[in-house]
Amino acid sequence: VLLARQHNVIAFDIDADRVEMLNSGRSTVEDAGIEKAFREQKLNLAATLDAKKAFANADFIIVAAPTNYDEKAHHFDTSAVESVLRQAREHNKNALIVIKSTIPVGFTSSQRKKLGDSRIAFSPEFLREGKALQDNLYPSRIIVGSKSDEARKFAEMLRCASLTPNVEILLTGSD
Repeated sequence: VLLARQHNVIAFDIDADRVEMLNSGRSTVEDAGIEKAFREQKLNLAATLDAKKAFANADFIIVAAPTNYDEKAHHFDTSAVESVLRQAREHNKNALIVIKSTIPVGFTSSQRKKLGDSRIAFSPEFLREGKALQDNLYPSRIIVGSKSDEARKFAEMLRCASLTPNVEILLTGSD
């Protein structure tokens, strides 16, 4: 929703109900800011179940897939993120992939090595439940785990979409 205020955004999901909700202008999460944006703003947002349609022409692919923590095994289940990474590269060899999911330390580096792909970065979110749009509109900082020109462009895109124009951007290592 943040980026769809200024850019064309295609959301890919595997849940037909969530796709239908987004395409009907309804939020899939409880967040007053997102719900208000759907009601009051023109958003350039479409949702699809078709990975190729979502990824093929993207400049940036943002991965926001669940990573549930398994308390018995003491690790994150990153299988959904890994699946999206593979699908994204299958349909788009050039986009910078930015992981916005909760992942363990070293995950980005391990995926870069595993996939032979240096164009994967991590960008942590600092979001409160029910205040995601608000926290993206007024970020305390923007961090992207890459020092590439693409990472800088992505960070600037987030800054321009926010209502905090002088928010600090930190480009860091890849983990």
